[in-house]
Amino acid sequence: MKIITAVGLMSIAGSVFAVPTPIDLNTFQQEGPLGNGNWVVSGDGNSVLQTINGNPTAFVSPGNFFNTQFQGSFSAANDGDDDYMGFVFGFDANDTTPFFLFDWKQGQQSGSAPGFYLSEVSGGLNAIPFGNHHLDATGYDVLATNLGTGWVDNVIYDFTLEYTASLIKIDISGGSFGTGTNIFNYATSGNTTGRFGFYNFSQSQVAYQGFTETVAPTFCELNPTDPQCTGAQVPVPVPLSLIGLGLGLLGLSRRIKR
Repeated sequence: MKIITAVGLMSIAGSVFAVPTPIDLNTFQQEGPLGNGNWVVSGDGNSVLQTINGNPTAFVSPGNFFNTQFQGSFSAANDGDDDYMGFVFGFDANDTTPFFLFDWKQGQQSGSAPGFYLSEVSGGLNAIPFGNHHLDATGYDVLATNLGTGWVDNVIYDFTLEYTASLIKIDISGGSFGTGTNIFNYATSGNTTGRFGFYNFSQSQVAYQGFTETVAPTFCELNPTDPQCTGAQVPVPVPLSLIGLGLGLLGLSRRIKR
């Protein structure tokens, strides 16, 4: 398992992001074996309900996202089970290439504690272990955990994900989390563009609704007066070697004049 380092980075939410854009879930598609899930989208595309208690399943956007904030709500009805619900991101054309997984377990079972898990999956959805979920396995690399609190039946939770080249930041609000609690603030490097979607593992009657995406502004949108954004010529620093050569020639010139 990787060593986890929590870092206090400035949030790029709020004034740094633009106006949220609603996500039409009618455009999403199921990934993984079709028998693992049944994703039922509402007519207006605002929500989706997953109704099968089975192996890992994902419901993923058609296009890629990067330097983006996602927000929306999710909840699980009381179906008598206590397993995993969550999200995938950085997802490529299918699950055969590495992607990130954030999932949340309700109850203790098979060595897996209630709480939150952040992992990188490289072996496909079926590589995700049910038991000992906090331990690395073939094709499954645990990045961080935040254990101790499981989700509660019929409670609607608000989810926020910020995904950039160097940061994965996840907040949850609702229920015992009140107006908002940071779950993961994971500094990384080399994150790349990918698809975003929802995920269930051995958990049915999970609903996701009201999701939006907001793209982070460009450097020049944040720094409109910077010379490289205004077209102003930026002075090129003179190498010290050239400065030394110039001073040497100046001294030689003075000696010749004498």
